[in-house]
Amino acid sequence: MCQRCLRTKPDRCHHCSQCNQCVLKMDHHCPWVANCIGFFNYKYFMNMLIYTSTTTWLVLFTTWQLFCHVLKEDSIDYRLAYYVITSYLLCGSLALVITGFLSFHVWLIYKQYTTIEFCEKRSDNDSNFKTSPYNRGAWENFTGVFGENPLFWFVPLCKQQHPLTLYSL
Repeated sequence: MCQRCLRTKPDRCHHCSQCNQCVLKMDHHCPWVANCIGFFNYKYFMNMLIYTSTTTWLVLFTTWQLFCHVLKEDSIDYRLAYYVITSYLLCGSLALVITGFLSFHVWLIYKQYTTIEFCEKRSDNDSNFKTSPYNRGAWENFTGVFGENPLFWFVPLCKQQHPLTLYSL
């Protein structure tokens, strides 16, 4: 039973104090999207991380020559040089942080953990942390989040639910 909602709460369900509701397979409350990330929107969250990471790396690769040119050339206005260098460094920092966050969430999917479970289950003795009781193997874990057809994994369409997914909420 949820102590706040006073409703029956299935496994992997947590009450979000910001949203004031129980969220199925809750990963975390994301302030960037102003919503809880859970069973029904985790694919869209992962797609957002993939798109953002890809875009920031694309910007870094395509502006590398401009960045090098601004650093080498003395005749460029210092205000423009400041803008280009600052923008490039901020984009690089964002690319590293978002890619690290994306990598962490790919690892969580691979191991079938949520961020809340990862934080709660960690301890000094990591013997209980090695495997999740909900882990069904890498392929089933990824299809449980993204859907059955890998061609549609990166397309923001509703995933078709695998029958076993309902039992591993």
